[in-house]
Amino acid sequence: MRILMVFPYAPLPPPRDLGGTKRNLPFFRENLKRHEVSVLSYGTAEEERIFREAFGPLCARIRFVDATRPRIINGLEKFWLLMTGRSPFRQTYRSIMQSAIDTLSREATFDVIHCCTQMLGCFRFPRGIPVVSDTHEVTYDLFWRMSRMTRNPFRKAFAYAMYKLGKPEEISLCESFDAIIATTARDRDVFRQVLPDQRIFEINNGVDHAFFEDLHLEPEPGAIVFTGKMSYYPNLHGILYFLDDIFPLVVRERKNARIYIVGTEPPRALLARSASNIVVTGFVEDVRPYVARSQVFVIPLKIGGGIRGKALEAMAMRKAIVTTSIGCESIGLSHERSALIADTAESFAHEVIRILTDRPLAERISMNAQERVAEHYQWEMKGRELDEVYRTVAARPKDRLEDAQQHIPRLAL
Repeated sequence: MRILMVFPYAPLPPPRDLGGTKRNLPFFRENLKRHEVSVLSYGTAEEERIFREAFGPLCARIRFVDATRPRIINGLEKFWLLMTGRSPFRQTYRSIMQSAIDTLSREATFDVIHCCTQMLGCFRFPRGIPVVSDTHEVTYDLFWRMSRMTRNPFRKAFAYAMYKLGKPEEISLCESFDAIIATTARDRDVFRQVLPDQRIFEINNGVDHAFFEDLHLEPEPGAIVFTGKMSYYPNLHGILYFLDDIFPLVVRERKNARIYIVGTEPPRALLARSASNIVVTGFVEDVRPYVARSQVFVIPLKIGGGIRGKALEAMAMRKAIVTTSIGCESIGLSHERSALIADTAESFAHEVIRILTDRPLAERISMNAQERVAEHYQWEMKGRELDEVYRTVAARPKDRLEDAQQHIPRLAL
């Protein structure tokens, strides 16, 4: 099949595969195995150069659209949208991207168009070509959770405004597609409540084969690790909760305990916590050596959506996981069998100490977790599931209006 994949940001190869690229890039690679793939993406000239060096000969067509603006302009625009009762989801739209879609649609014929986020539903796509949207999370639901869990009154108010204003717009965007793909069963059910007539499929994340490799590194006694993009608020909220409420309880019992916080873009609030037993690394080329040298992998998240790729990576590396219920949501980890699950600071600290002191327990749950990820979360099987979605929608496309102007002005600036 001839697939056009549309990306909201450049799908760069490791180590630049951060955030949502952890899902977008594997789907792109799986599509390359089975289909003729064209790529349309927001991105800078430098990002286009990196992408072409890595994947240029494998793609039928590549088009990048540079819509970068000063951060202050984007911030002011977001503030203005909120103050005028509109969602910043609208910021995805740029007229130059619409022109690129129109041009590509005239130059080539596609069997399916794959949008890598539901926010791309603000664009007009040609009639007669099925358009599928992948979703990494139900975004308005994530903001709802943030509004309930965060203590900062300004962040709480912002999250609630994003939820209230974003929900109807996100629903409208999802309605414009021939089908949407949810990342988890929970996300599928949330979407189903507000989109009863939409075709909704579920495809979980996978894990890269590199995380199954044995690096032959001995764990450091007392070492704990947390990974993730630190500018992503649920990650920051979770690790600050760990440092403030959990880690002191662990150190009281295990004097040699040390936490490695591994991930790009740590804010000042996190860097300020650095100490001899709190190591904030910032960006690293490869997180695996840090995970390999740890005794326990912690996921102290209290806010989240979609599926936690960090959990799948730790499972593949056969690391004992201590997590909140939200941290392992939709992965199917079982307490005492494949992870230790705790939702209070005291119980979370207790479970971390158990892993640090009980080697047979750590071995048992890490082995069970690795078996589960190997059986259910390989990217190759996810690629086959995506292929089945394409074939289903190609056989039964919706009668979408060719002129979607009634949809775009309401969402575009």
